[in-house]
Amino acid sequence: MSNPRYTLRSAAFVTVYLAAFLIAPIIPASPLAPLVAGGVWLTAQAGYGLRRLDVILLATATAVGATVQGAGLLMSITVAVWAVLPSVLFAVLLERLLPGYWRGHGDRFRRPAVAVATLAGIALLTAGAAAMIGAVIDTGSWLAVPFARDAIMLFLAPLAVNTVHRLRSPRRAGLTVVR
Repeated sequence: MSNPRYTLRSAAFVTVYLAAFLIAPIIPASPLAPLVAGGVWLTAQAGYGLRRLDVILLATATAVGATVQGAGLLMSITVAVWAVLPSVLFAVLLERLLPGYWRGHGDRFRRPAVAVATLAGIALLTAGAAAMIGAVIDTGSWLAVPFARDAIMLFLAPLAVNTVHRLRSPRRAGLTVVR
């Protein structure tokens, strides 16, 4: 990917992410959550080999959003850790346990029920990690709604992208015998 294209994609992501970050405390049931936006971004960018830059971009955008909301330096760094760790966990687990699932690959030899169950486990683990880190940061918060929202959206986003990719790809025979 060229530098101008990466810059434009990153600017678009930061705009969407900051909007999600600033809206999430106001509307707890908003489907566009910071964890979902960060996890989907890191997963989508995995094929380009710029994970370090994407993690730095995500942490910086989170720290800026926390500063805009009135947090100090230490709290901004803490909130950045809350945003980055579960997002990286989601991207790495999806890449390791379901390789190619994001792009619609790898489904030929994998039963769909196993892939969906693995995806559900990844989503629950990631949402649980975010809820646990959030509970440590803010001990008086009620985390049931964000946990459920994050788990559902982290499950639905890769499933929708996989479905779109599979519908666009040409149909092939399941098994070919060559003699």
